[in-house]
Amino acid sequence: MDRKVFGEIVKYELKKLMANKITIIALIICIGLLSGISLTEYIFISPEDRFIATREAELEGKAIDEDMIEKVVEEATSAGGLTEIPGDNIYSHIASYMNRALGTYMRLGGNSGEYVLSEVTEEQFYRTRENILEHLYDYFHLSDAEKDYWASMEDRIPKPFVWKTNYSLYSMRSNSSASVTLAILMIGICLSGMFAGELNCRTEDLILCSKNGKGMIASAKLIAGGLFTAAVGVILFISVNAPHVIFNGLNGWDTACQLIVPFSSYPYTSGKMVLVCFGVYMLALLLTGSLVMLLSCVLKNMVGTAGVVCAAVFVDMFFSIPPQFRALAQARYLTPVQILINSSMTDPRLVHVGGVFLTAFQSAAIVYVVLTCIFCMLTFVTYKKERR
Repeated sequence: MDRKVFGEIVKYELKKLMANKITIIALIICIGLLSGISLTEYIFISPEDRFIATREAELEGKAIDEDMIEKVVEEATSAGGLTEIPGDNIYSHIASYMNRALGTYMRLGGNSGEYVLSEVTEEQFYRTRENILEHLYDYFHLSDAEKDYWASMEDRIPKPFVWKTNYSLYSMRSNSSASVTLAILMIGICLSGMFAGELNCRTEDLILCSKNGKGMIASAKLIAGGLFTAAVGVILFISVNAPHVIFNGLNGWDTACQLIVPFSSYPYTSGKMVLVCFGVYMLALLLTGSLVMLLSCVLKNMVGTAGVVCAAVFVDMFFSIPPQFRALAQARYLTPVQILINSSMTDPRLVHVGGVFLTAFQSAAIVYVVLTCIFCMLTFVTYKKERR
């Protein structure tokens, strides 16, 4: 294979993608929507409230211990509740964080989520979090071995948690689901013509009669599609998170990830959790790109290919499987939209392989890589076989 010629074919395929008006319009719409989601959080508030990290600087590095909780309770009592503390109060975000844990526990008990504010202590706060984790383990039908695994992970998490304003990292985690959903829809639309487009434009015979060969063309299309997919993923990720980083930096990178995902037992820092989510996000998009190109090659129809992808996304968003059907529910949770969904918890269900437990993120990464390779191979073989 002539590498220079191959490179030129890849560039040609990329130019075709970027010259398509649909691609440009879809990219502009996605960037506008995602950046708009983030910017609206800062446009309609006072200037001093935009820079949360600066306003809460005096709390940086302080433990969420008895003294801290006592001060938060005092502020909340005078304001009328943890959720009533004004946004310009330095304790407002810590209060919101505490309310998520305490309110969730009370709702799990079957009431409205109310609790006696004056009785909130450090011991109660951390015990409440443990009780929620135990409830979630039972809800997801975890085995004793899985519970022991997460108990060992929980022991590795330093407590009490050390507070740092990590609004940007929290937003990166919570915006992952919206980013991956729009990115999948865009990739489904833009790559639908990677193979089917040649047939629709009747340029297929002209391309195949060249001396480059079907294998080189198929490989170049797959590489171009993969590069386009990766670029879209990075651009959309930056679009939705840039406003948060501009206003509040990357503060809290080294804090416990439980500050952004309260009911998780991963012994990760917040920064590592964001990087893990970003890695899964990129692998999910590459999987999507390979599937779209396979459908484009098999269906030979741009509209049909895009329609299948869009339908799959919407079904995934609204279709659910009861947790008692463990295998099906666990498999369904590994889909890109679900595993990155904005939630206060991560799926605790594990996969046992060869004496080793794999977490949901690890399982998803392996499944995505394997399926991506399979889809690319099927596309390559199909393209060569059907056009001999």
